Amino acid sequence: MKIQNQMKGLKTREKEKYTVLDVNYLWKLFLGHKKWFALSVAFCLCCGVAYIYLSRPSFNILGKMQVINRRQTGSTSSTSTSALLNQMPSGLGSSLSLSRATATENEKEILKTKQLAKDVVEDLGLYTEIRHQKLLKSRLLYKNQPIDVQVSPECLQTMSDNLPMRVYRISLTIDKSDEGFTVKGKLRKNKKKSAIPEQTFAKLPAVIHTEIGNLTLTDHPLLTEEDRKPFLKDYRLKIEINPPMTVAKKFVKKMNVDFASKKATQIIYINLQDESILRGIDFVNSLVAHYNEQDNAIRLEEATKNDEFVNERLAKIDRELSLTDADLEKLKKQYKILDPKVDAEEVIGKKSSYESQLVNFGIQEQLLDYLSDYVKDPANRFELIPVNVGVYSGDAVSMISRHNQLVNDRKYLLKSVTEQSTQVKQVTQLIDELHPIIQTAIKRDMESLQLRKNVAQREYNKYMGRVDSSPEQERFLTDVSRQRNIKQGVFMTLLQRRENIAMELANTIDKGRLIDETQALKKTKPKTLIALLASLVLGLLLPYIFFFVRRSMKKNIDSEIDLKLLTRIPFAGSVPFSNQGADEDAFRLIRNNLLLQLRDGKKNILVTSANKGDGKTYCSTHLAEAFTRSGENTFFCNLLDIYPGVSADSANPADLLANSDLRQKLASLREKYDVIVIDGPEVDSYNEALIGTLADVTCFVCRPGKTSKIAIENFDKMKNDSRLNLPNLLLNQF
Repeated sequence: MKIQNQMKGLKTREKEKYTVLDVNYLWKLFLGHKKWFALSVAFCLCCGVAYIYLSRPSFNILGKMQVINRRQTGSTSSTSTSALLNQMPSGLGSSLSLSRATATENEKEILKTKQLAKDVVEDLGLYTEIRHQKLLKSRLLYKNQPIDVQVSPECLQTMSDNLPMRVYRISLTIDKSDEGFTVKGKLRKNKKKSAIPEQTFAKLPAVIHTEIGNLTLTDHPLLTEEDRKPFLKDYRLKIEINPPMTVAKKFVKKMNVDFASKKATQIIYINLQDESILRGIDFVNSLVAHYNEQDNAIRLEEATKNDEFVNERLAKIDRELSLTDADLEKLKKQYKILDPKVDAEEVIGKKSSYESQLVNFGIQEQLLDYLSDYVKDPANRFELIPVNVGVYSGDAVSMISRHNQLVNDRKYLLKSVTEQSTQVKQVTQLIDELHPIIQTAIKRDMESLQLRKNVAQREYNKYMGRVDSSPEQERFLTDVSRQRNIKQGVFMTLLQRRENIAMELANTIDKGRLIDETQALKKTKPKTLIALLASLVLGLLLPYIFFFVRRSMKKNIDSEIDLKLLTRIPFAGSVPFSNQGADEDAFRLIRNNLLLQLRDGKKNILVTSANKGDGKTYCSTHLAEAFTRSGENTFFCNLLDIYPGVSADSANPADLLANSDLRQKLASLREKYDVIVIDGPEVDSYNEALIGTLADVTCFVCRPGKTSKIAIENFDKMKNDSRLNLPNLLLNQF
């Protein structure tokens, strides 16, 4: 039973093959090269610590802003707008509705514009970056630097005007010593560099002259005692001055603007990754402040346009009222009218009702005339159209509101891109498509108003006809009075609108409001624990990779591991190197492994190798001795021993293997002995086809540094082609 279990284990080992990910192989490789692994881990950990020390930190800055939308329209306007879009030709209404984005989505895009970021960079002076160089580490200084660098306006203008054709950068190095301040640097224009002459100043302030402008160095006036401690002795500062737009692009790239959640669309989170917590907080706060300034400027422009329109119309109506009052006074003097006669209470009531309607229709008709003239003027194509300036509330109001929204969006976009950009062209196209629609809506409203006015006029004339006793001059007086009432109504409406505009101008509420204090959430890099773990893993992997590559580049085998990586042939054992001769324990183990295979009448063991000098004869003789010590009746021979009359110099192994007498002699030996160990020929192209038929068990002797990997693969191929009976590998390290 024990022998059967051993045989099953042997068959299992035949099916297994080592891989580079084998745990046993990796463990043996580690144990064999512990010093190299220790050195690699130590080196990688040092590199990891150096990375943590030298890398620039990054913090996540978060600002929470609430968007206050002041341009929301009422339900009536929304309903009329939807109805008008549905009446438009196929494709046009859908394109306008699909292009409409929610207000907060527009504000998100505005917050991410490079022009807005550039305003923040210029306001905070972030185009100048000052670093403290100490022990190979560069630390960013923000509001705690000992020296301020003031860039002249012409220098900034030159940097801004030449983008993107030319990119200017100024690099300065300031060394503080007992002698004073030594300043040197370079001016970069694209890839070309020009040196700034080295200068030494005993004290500050000092002026540095460059090709594009001057730089002024001054002591920081607000530096605290705590911040001043690192700079009491000698120090070195590295200063980089870049174009504001270039710096703004970097900040926009590191910034993410998104909604707080899917439901809270009025709350926007502004996330910024920055090296300095204080600088990041200042940038987010200043970004919101400049965003509000821009919005207030747009709102002021819109209110100013409406105010100009209202004042212009008020002046015109005032002149017309003066003429109407003069005509009324003239008629009363001409016809000596004191009070108008009435026909009856019913007639007077109806007449007054329709007269009031005519007055109202007249007001709306005149307002429509003003709006139509304003819209038709080509100069007002991309200007805000006054809306809600009176009692008029037709379908054109919703389209005018949409036009004003597109005009505001276009002005926002033009601050950061040109008129040739895709976004501006799309908005311009929408404005052009909407312009004729507005004119059509105004015309439709005027026609509808005219129809209602005609109905009221007919009813008014019917009741006026019943006033038979009214003189002709009364009718003239009534007409003049009605015109006067119309103009007075328009005048009062515009006065009310002017008051509303004044209230809008007095409204100082910002559109964006920070609802929480801007703060740093966490340090995003370097992550100390992850860096150290990565260094440790890399330190363990590098030796493995090195040994794998070195092993794969060698043509000859190196150890038992190479044999198990190359083939699934069972490994019989290894003969270690020993100065005292053969290792009996090693050959005893090899003998026991081979005995497991010598069952069912199997007796012949053929020992072969790929090359001369592999130790084939040495291994075969000591193997025979090991079988003899175990009590087996063992016979050891060389092929030439079976043919005593053949010379060793002229014997051809292939001829010997093909000789039928050899098999007969081996058959006779099998009857006399328990084990026959044959020192066979080397495996080559001449005898590899016959060697497997000679023995029941074949031992292939390999020697580290001499036996090639190709020979092992060929031996494995012979086994797969069924040319060998029970092949085994034997590693000779002696």
